[in-house]
Amino acid sequence: MSTKRLSIKQLGSVLLISAAAGAGARYLANKTRQQGQKIYDYTTPQKLIDWSVARTIALRVSQWQEHPVVNRAERQAEYDQMVERSQPLIDEYLNVKLPETLSRVKVVDRKEWIDANLRSFERLFEPIEKLYRQAAQNAGRNPSVNAINRAFVGAQVGAMVGVLARKVLGQYDLSLLSPQAEPGMLYFVEPNIARVQEGLGVDDHDFRLWITLHETTHAYEFEAYGWVRDHFSNLIQRYFNELGGQLDALRNGFGSFINRIFSNSKDQTDGHWMEQLLTPTQRQVFSELQALMSLVEGYSNHIMNEVGREILPNFDQIEARMSDRKEKRSIFDELFNRITGMSLKMQQYEQGERFVNAIADHGGKDLAARVWEGPEMLPTLEEIRNPQLWIERVGV
Repeated sequence: MSTKRLSIKQLGSVLLISAAAGAGARYLANKTRQQGQKIYDYTTPQKLIDWSVARTIALRVSQWQEHPVVNRAERQAEYDQMVERSQPLIDEYLNVKLPETLSRVKVVDRKEWIDANLRSFERLFEPIEKLYRQAAQNAGRNPSVNAINRAFVGAQVGAMVGVLARKVLGQYDLSLLSPQAEPGMLYFVEPNIARVQEGLGVDDHDFRLWITLHETTHAYEFEAYGWVRDHFSNLIQRYFNELGGQLDALRNGFGSFINRIFSNSKDQTDGHWMEQLLTPTQRQVFSELQALMSLVEGYSNHIMNEVGREILPNFDQIEARMSDRKEKRSIFDELFNRITGMSLKMQQYEQGERFVNAIADHGGKDLAARVWEGPEMLPTLEEIRNPQLWIERVGV
């Protein structure tokens, strides 16, 4: 069964890249039509991304062979126990239980993480691939040009995933855009966790339990509150549906696309550069998605810290050294985050956590938990940035 699994941490980057890819597909189709190139053999499906190239580049960039999982069986048992320990703590904090015990936990190396995420990316890009094939068929593109373009985009995706494979610590993979919802999967990228833990000089067990609290909270957000998954899926579907309209808007050439970028750049003083590629409708849906992702990540950080402070003897040391590590990011890291959209993820952690902390400070953890009562209780992006607006809207 084909299941579209999606890493919450990479969603912002994927959506922005999808918008750029959708616009680029229409542009390339128009360009080829103008050059009068012949129609090619349609018996061979043409894709926007060469995923084999993406995987080759990702594995090379990740340096996965140099960073194996040490004592895999022992670490797997340890994470299983930590997830099991985290559940009653989160149960108590949220006053809610999971429909079933969380058992889909897996320790992975960088290669395994890459394979899981490239499968997710490929399935998530299926709507974009379909639009691309339609545009290419209408234009009659040259297959040799297609091969070059596919390899080039595949190399770009592979490089991004390869760098991410060296950074990500934990991940909650969620089944989205699938007619049959499945429980999510918790991944722990042990080589990266070990590298960071050793570099920080913090306690082995406490650091891993600290990470486990964050990732396990994601399971509650999407499994204990069933409507969240459906709402999230619907937003993503709306976003991709709009890409069809984006291609239609470029039917008469690239000029309208340039005009939109120019108009957006005047109206938009902050945000990621790829957001300027979005149509007004896409920008609205993206704003809703960004607000939800900010809440999801911020709430997980809030619980990780509130519960962690109570049970981890070395909590303050972990917090201080992780904070110091963030302040010392290299120029390469800053540039990579900006180009790929991961800077949005950093903002989501920070803004979302500030929002949840402000709500909890105002009315306690029960008030903070009200954000999960239904879609109408979700904060807007403006409310994420100004929690008092949410407090006033819900009347507490």
